[in-house]
Amino acid sequence: MNGMQNKILYFLGSAFAWVWGIFFVLGGLISIAKYPIASLIIALGGLVMLPPIYQRISKKLNGKVKNYVVAFAGFLIAMIGMANTPADNPPSQVNNSQRLAETKTTPAVSTQPQNTEKTVTPIIVQSTPKPAVATIENQQPIQSTYDVNCKVVGVSDGDTFTCLTNDKQQLKIRMNQVDAPEKNQDFGQASKKALSAMIFGKVVGLKTNGTDKYGRTIAEAFYDGKNINKAMVAGGYAWAYREYMTDNEYASLETTARSNTTGLWSQPNPTYPSDFRRMGKGQTTAPTQTQEIATTIAPTVSDSGASCGSKRYCKQMVTCAEARHYLNDCGVSRLDRDGDGVPCESICN
Repeated sequence: MNGMQNKILYFLGSAFAWVWGIFFVLGGLISIAKYPIASLIIALGGLVMLPPIYQRISKKLNGKVKNYVVAFAGFLIAMIGMANTPADNPPSQVNNSQRLAETKTTPAVSTQPQNTEKTVTPIIVQSTPKPAVATIENQQPIQSTYDVNCKVVGVSDGDTFTCLTNDKQQLKIRMNQVDAPEKNQDFGQASKKALSAMIFGKVVGLKTNGTDKYGRTIAEAFYDGKNINKAMVAGGYAWAYREYMTDNEYASLETTARSNTTGLWSQPNPTYPSDFRRMGKGQTTAPTQTQEIATTIAPTVSDSGASCGSKRYCKQMVTCAEARHYLNDCGVSRLDRDGDGVPCESICN
């Protein structure tokens, strides 16, 4: 009977040693990066508890220390390591402590009325509503007196550009009442560069007027209070778009640019962009609208002419009298490049 009991006790002791020994060894190895010293002590205690280890230790000591004593010593070593492992504060406790600290440091606000000797009437400051402003990055805010404010991110030609609104909506803009030369037309690239210099990368305000058949938003563009559409015409970078013109100032600005030979008007016989597009599609072989506009705005000057026509170059002059008329009466100063008062010296000798 005693032999059976000894076997049972031996089996239970070995099982206990194996389970706890492995537990301590694995636990120590897992946490060694976080708590190196304590984890090594735990793992060492777990190793001592393993039956092959404590039996070997007892044998080395010539049996003076029993196996279970060595195993128990390993258990104690592991427990010492456990006791020296810092305890982590649970997140909930930390949060509760922080909330408690915040509660203590936040002064209580009474919602009940208090009786005082003097009644203080609270002053209510009413702010005057301000108009909405554009807040597109890297730009100064502009007053929202326009239908849309957007940042110009691309210029297609002298009358078409792309912009982004504050909510990142992309708009394709066709400038209203102006018609710039096409990109492959004379002065087309110069017109595009001029528009880019005025508005690219800047926040513009738009006064919209619906959309065209291509889905583009028709609009007048403004930057720093200046009407960009009119600036393009005044600078000689675009024509007044007569088919859609509702503001006669565009025609007046074009006439002034013509008289000053500004921009595209410095070139002989510029073609109205609508005519250029129709000729490109084979719909016409002659710039008919260009001729009609020239007839309406600047009648042909006779040799003794009393009005100013569209001629701007000496090679267009027929007689010296005509050249003098254009110089003196029409202000075409390019006819007298040396400034001696004599125009087109090839015919006025």
